[in-house]
Amino acid sequence: MRVQRRRSLRAIGLLVAAGLLFLLAVDISIRVELLGHLYPDAESAPSAPLALILGAEVYGDGRPSPALSSRLDVGIELLKLGRVHALLMSGGNGTFEIGAMRAYAMARGVSADAILLDAGGERTLASCTQARDAFAAHRLLIVSQEEHMARAVYTCRRIGMDADGVVAQEFTGDRVIVYQVRERFALVLAWLEVNIGAHIGRA
Repeated sequence: MRVQRRRSLRAIGLLVAAGLLFLLAVDISIRVELLGHLYPDAESAPSAPLALILGAEVYGDGRPSPALSSRLDVGIELLKLGRVHALLMSGGNGTFEIGAMRAYAMARGVSADAILLDAGGERTLASCTQARDAFAAHRLLIVSQEEHMARAVYTCRRIGMDADGVVAQEFTGDRVIVYQVRERFALVLAWLEVNIGAHIGRA
């Protein structure tokens, strides 16, 4: 019985180690591929026709969460600096999320003509696909928190877009750990979707 238990624990340990190694390999491969495509702020960002602002939580009263407000602030700054000519706001939950994003930007002086809305961005891959197919975006900047932004840039570039990323202020408070753990798993899912999934779809 003890021998069996030791073997089971060893097998579990090997599986965990293999999973961690795979996660590390995915992370390293993505970071290497993104060298030269990630920017710390709006001032250092290159130019592009538009900025893709990825959606996040909106409170019941219509206020964007701090994470989303930070993304929108960076997008607005990109617009004011002349780095981009329009903001593509992408989110799910019908028009509630993108409506709140639009209202926030317009309250800060952004013209309605400079705002594009995508209600089909339930997931990061969907936001990238929508930008490419529905809005004919081949060159763009992506704005989100660092981990999510890097994943989004990788996803968009892998489906044929010339994408760079600009960092928005990171999450704070008691949700940081949840965000970091979620992003680790989301990174692997993104890698599988645009590499393994794409090949399966063509098979």
